[in-house]
Amino acid sequence: MARVAIVNLASMSMPGNEPIFPIGARAVQAALDRAGHVTRLIDFVEDPNAHADLSWAAAGWDIIGFSIRNIDPIDLACDGFVPHYEAFVQRVRAAAGSPAPVLVGGGPGYSLFGEPLLRRIGFDVGVVGPGEQSMLAIAADPERYRRYGTNVRGERHPGFMTEVLKHPGSLMQTYARSAGAMIGVEAKRKTCYQECVYCPYAYISGDNQGDLKPLALLEQELRGIHAAGIRRVFFTDAIFNSELRYAKQVVSLIAKLALPDLTWSAYFAPRPFDDEFAELLAASGIEAVHLSPDSLDVGMMDRLGKRFDTRHVTRFIERCRRHDLQMRISVVFGGPGENEESVRTSARYANAQLRPEDLVLNVGFRVLPATALARQLGLPDEHLVEPTFYPFDPQLFTWIIEHFDSRFMHSNRLLHLMVDNIASKKMVKVPHGCSAQSTPHTSLPYLALTRRSPDG
Repeated sequence: MARVAIVNLASMSMPGNEPIFPIGARAVQAALDRAGHVTRLIDFVEDPNAHADLSWAAAGWDIIGFSIRNIDPIDLACDGFVPHYEAFVQRVRAAAGSPAPVLVGGGPGYSLFGEPLLRRIGFDVGVVGPGEQSMLAIAADPERYRRYGTNVRGERHPGFMTEVLKHPGSLMQTYARSAGAMIGVEAKRKTCYQECVYCPYAYISGDNQGDLKPLALLEQELRGIHAAGIRRVFFTDAIFNSELRYAKQVVSLIAKLALPDLTWSAYFAPRPFDDEFAELLAASGIEAVHLSPDSLDVGMMDRLGKRFDTRHVTRFIERCRRHDLQMRISVVFGGPGENEESVRTSARYANAQLRPEDLVLNVGFRVLPATALARQLGLPDEHLVEPTFYPFDPQLFTWIIEHFDSRFMHSNRLLHLMVDNIASKKMVKVPHGCSAQSTPHTSLPYLALTRRSPDG
């Protein structure tokens, strides 16, 4: 039996960070609890004093695990979180005393940058991918992993299919008190079938069997969430309707439960998405249907790796309108080959098809390891730890404002664009030839926008 503390670093107070309920850390903790280990979750939303008062670190832990959800907010105007993580882990290491616990890194953000973060933060061992099985192995023999100096690959966890993920009431009640409180729910573990050039989701989720959580378990999890006072649920699946038959069963379950005031949302693809599904969604209390075409120009959509085009988006919009479903259509400008014509085409489509509240608009594609964008740029993972964006034409902000109808350019959006524009001008332009292989689809004289030079 091991004593294991799990620290939710995503709950730290950092510029640009918005803490959300730690479902990944809780899944690992629940697996350890079921195996008979003694655990404690350190969450700074639930216990703000635990950040300054590190007396908990000296409580004789065999293992202290650190869950890293994000390494930055993926926003042009925001700095990274890694320096905050480095400083805090150093403090914990000093406070833990001797004998020192085995320090483990994990979580989706860690999984992307496992090698550089292992060295930079100084963990004994790291977990890349789903964490439950790996943490069970580490807890079974902590000394084996002391100064291990490498990452282990997460494996499929059978407990996902057999155990209800119940959360401590005090933790849920703490998060329920925040404005617009939302909790994530994992309905399936299946690699995303999309091939988006910027998305590392398949790498994070790792090798899995396409497990679909039994509806009886999902029902108990939803009832527990509602009983704790949380009224908004987000299904964390890469694409909620990738398995349409199962998606319909989940939506029907939500409608059948009819939990008072419960609303939910998720990421969707425009196919498979039929009228029967739209009708089920409309009766389920769904808050919004999120779709990320990322561009409304067919050429750009193809370069971004989308497996659909504007024809499918149009049919999706028509179905949502017919069934009175709220939509959130996400467009991100600045990908491979973006120019004024592609911006104009996207704007023309949005001007004709969307209402102001339908559109989510952002600038800049964060370059992440294990993605097609990273392979195009050829930059090492160590470089990408700092916020790094695919290069785009500085005129991009002007084109957006010129070509979108004024009804989309409300004050908050204009302010956001202005802040991003200023931030992009302050970023370092990495020149071609800086360990890069090639940069197709762009003729810009630089390779990427980053917070630092390739030499650090």
